[in-house]
Amino acid sequence: MILTDRQILEAHQNGGIVIKPFEEKQIQPATYDLRVGEQGGCTSTKKLVNIREVGYLLLQPGDFAVVTTLEEIRLSPQYAGRFGLRSKHARKGLIATTGPQIDPGYHGRLIVGITNLTPRPVSLPYKDDFLSVEFHRLEEAATKPYSGPYQDKLELGPEEIEVIAEREGMALSEVITTLQSLSKNVATLASEMSTFKWVVPLIVTIGIALIAIIVALK
Repeated sequence: MILTDRQILEAHQNGGIVIKPFEEKQIQPATYDLRVGEQGGCTSTKKLVNIREVGYLLLQPGDFAVVTTLEEIRLSPQYAGRFGLRSKHARKGLIATTGPQIDPGYHGRLIVGITNLTPRPVSLPYKDDFLSVEFHRLEEAATKPYSGPYQDKLELGPEEIEVIAEREGMALSEVITTLQSLSKNVATLASEMSTFKWVVPLIVTIGIALIAIIVALK
């Protein structure tokens, strides 16, 4: 059963779903909106960014980014969640490449991979609503709540840092930048070749005329 806005609030009040910080304005008709947190990084810059200090995380064309949510979530064994990128970001050409399930018993901040598929930079401002989570109340509590590697994780770890800092090969953003540069160079070369096509005949014509004049003067 997907929880409605009132049920999400009730589940939070009775401790079944704990969200910190919790704000009622983030509750939607059947979802809760999560915000961009303090940590992030992109393959184009290959370094971590304190989004709170900078104000935003900028994704270049083709960039892959890893971002933490502002909110910390704790689910009892009776609840599960499913999340996705908000439509306002999807319409800009971003896609979330992690998830979408939050298992019963999970605790921590969500660590989300995002790719910019557009030919232009896209920014993710600090505390911007970027994920929507729908919560499900299970018919019975899970007998084996989540206890995997992401349990109690509140910040980016070595695994995520390695993904964005890896320097071997070219990131998609670098490939796109290179292709754009090649495209411009080809266009310039084509323009120069077009000019060359009429310059050469003109030079030949002038040369022939000069030869004729010289011959006539003799």
